[in-house]
Amino acid sequence: MMFDFDRELAERYGVFTSYRSHAYPSHIEYYGEDPTVEFDRLLDHYAGPESSVLDIGCGAGQTLCRLAPDVKLIRGITLGEDLFQATRMRIEHLKLSNAQILYGDVKDPTVVQQLPENAFDLAFSRRGPLLNEHLVRTLRQTAIFIQEVVSNSDGYPLGELFGRRYYPPDPASDQALLLHRYADYGFVPVSCKEYYYEEFFRDSEHLEAFLLQVGPMLTPWMLPQTQPRKPYDPASDRPALDLYVCYNTTPQGVRVLRQRKILVLRRALAR
Repeated sequence: MMFDFDRELAERYGVFTSYRSHAYPSHIEYYGEDPTVEFDRLLDHYAGPESSVLDIGCGAGQTLCRLAPDVKLIRGITLGEDLFQATRMRIEHLKLSNAQILYGDVKDPTVVQQLPENAFDLAFSRRGPLLNEHLVRTLRQTAIFIQEVVSNSDGYPLGELFGRRYYPPDPASDQALLLHRYADYGFVPVSCKEYYYEEFFRDSEHLEAFLLQVGPMLTPWMLPQTQPRKPYDPASDRPALDLYVCYNTTPQGVRVLRQRKILVLRRALAR
């Protein structure tokens, strides 16, 4: 059950931050495992009563506050005044004495310097920022890092029809790029799981509301690109939306292909 202060955030950020709003899909078909459930399972598996945990890009604090009663200490970083205040209020409402929140950009070394070195044995990013060299110094040698990635295949047919994606798809794998980057930080993979599922919307107006709320849906977020990051524009994009709806309407609604990847990494043992 959402707190009252979540309602405005739900309308502003919607499913991009795990809130349900008027733009939320009317139906989701996973055909297998739900990546959201799997991410929670992994957190519960690796977190314990003595764990010190870092939530990288904690949004409005849903996961941070869910995990807090089961760990020794949890700290979150979020960028966005609304989300920061929502997390702070949620922590106070639940009386979580072991949860702390830091406001700022994880790419800013002056922000990350406020975190202690060698302090966390579990870190995670749920559709949030990537691990970087500033954050690495806060992790212990035995640390586990879990990341849910919104990959470049997410919504690809939709983005390609709107002229926002490469055709053919870029041959470079976002997973390979991530693993290479994290290897430079001394992390090696434990597991890499990929999930394809479909979301359904009632009609073109419903899908349009979703695209207006979730701006990054149409453009890649990780790989180098020549095309600009351009959110949905009703004035110029409505013909493309109508064409997509024409060819992707099913008995369940307008279909949109989604994809997630969940990576679990550990720090390589020192030799």
